[in-house]
Amino acid sequence: MVNEKKSFMDKLMMKIDAIAGPMTKFGQLPFVKAIVNGMVAAVGVTMVGSLFLVVFLLCSDGGLTKTALIPFMKPLAGQLALVNSLSMGIMAIYMVIAMGAEYADTKGINKTTGAVGAFFAFILLNYNTVGQLYNAAIKDPTQYVSALPINYWGGAGVITAIIAAAISVNILDVCYRYNIRIKLPDSVPPAISDSFSAIIPYFFTTLVCWGLRTLLNVNIPELIGQVLLPIFAAADNIFVFTLAHFLISAFWIVGLHGDNIVGAVTNAFTNTWLVENNAAFMAHQSIPHIWVPNLNRLFMWVSTCWPILFYMFKSSKKLPHLKPLATISLPPAIFCIIEPIMFGLPIVLNPFLAIPFIITHTITGALTYGLTAIGFIGRMYVNLPWATPSPILGFLGTGGSIGGVIVVVINFIIGLLIFYPFWKAYEKSELQRIEEENVV
Repeated sequence: MVNEKKSFMDKLMMKIDAIAGPMTKFGQLPFVKAIVNGMVAAVGVTMVGSLFLVVFLLCSDGGLTKTALIPFMKPLAGQLALVNSLSMGIMAIYMVIAMGAEYADTKGINKTTGAVGAFFAFILLNYNTVGQLYNAAIKDPTQYVSALPINYWGGAGVITAIIAAAISVNILDVCYRYNIRIKLPDSVPPAISDSFSAIIPYFFTTLVCWGLRTLLNVNIPELIGQVLLPIFAAADNIFVFTLAHFLISAFWIVGLHGDNIVGAVTNAFTNTWLVENNAAFMAHQSIPHIWVPNLNRLFMWVSTCWPILFYMFKSSKKLPHLKPLATISLPPAIFCIIEPIMFGLPIVLNPFLAIPFIITHTITGALTYGLTAIGFIGRMYVNLPWATPSPILGFLGTGGSIGGVIVVVINFIIGLLIFYPFWKAYEKSELQRIEEENVV
């Protein structure tokens, strides 16, 4: 029999099939599954918040355009922004509660006990002092109220949420397994019995988390930024730029807000470079810098989340549950609001999508920087809102460079090509999972 010659895509699919088993096993690890399920459980809140954010951008001056696109709704802009602040703005809170509940359930622990413990650990890991806020309502300069800043309650706090769930639930598990708890008679109602059983584990959780944040003064999000600072010396070159976006995508895949983490280090000089670019343009001089804050909008998300949305719609006949998620994720994604799909599908901690996610961002990042360096894309000097749709941003941000639009299309196509075999493997795995669940 003559061996049939296999195409490159066939060979690639065979390679991906070979690693599909380990990727599936990773996704089924109790801790990973609990964290993913916790993120998915909070997706309803992030969906609502993202939709309110889109409406806010359309009805506020300076949202997407200098004047509101829906002017009659301008009086409601502040109220719309409030909903986003209390949903996406503090999404780590919703996630840590859900993660604690889901992870506790895998350990056979009461879900409420796990949720409360995880939230308690999260608070302990975030604060080593209680701030004071001037009470304007009283109009007395000597009167203050206690306040907790919420800097790390949003996307930047997801890593703390994961760590909090891991610490608190594992302490609960160890204490329960070795009977280190207060046991009440069986006649006591379960809700009361569970709350007393959790006292000793919660005490140990306090020692660990309070010890880390207050005694050792470990601020987890800031610590990550300090580790990255030496890596990103103010260097506007393709190597540092590509490394930065490799790390951003790697952080996102494990549930961390990569933009916030890396941006905390890089924004200080990229914002300065944007100002210098604008000043150079106004002085009719050559624009000096390539790396400005909005350059990443020409490849990030358009090369990953947009292709994934395309494949979600394409696979919805086989996997019907994908269509409603894709439909509601599409409007926010157009405006670069990607939390619904990142945490809703999810892409985060998805072993099938992690590799192409990182590869695609890295390749398209290097390509976009390189095309800007050779002049195919004009250098950005216009400061536009971050939520401006990428093709529009690529054109207006560069002062009318058509290359800024073309590169968005190129990056989208690159994403489609890279994700294709991995998406087919993910689709196959999902179909197998659904079939197994139906058999059971």
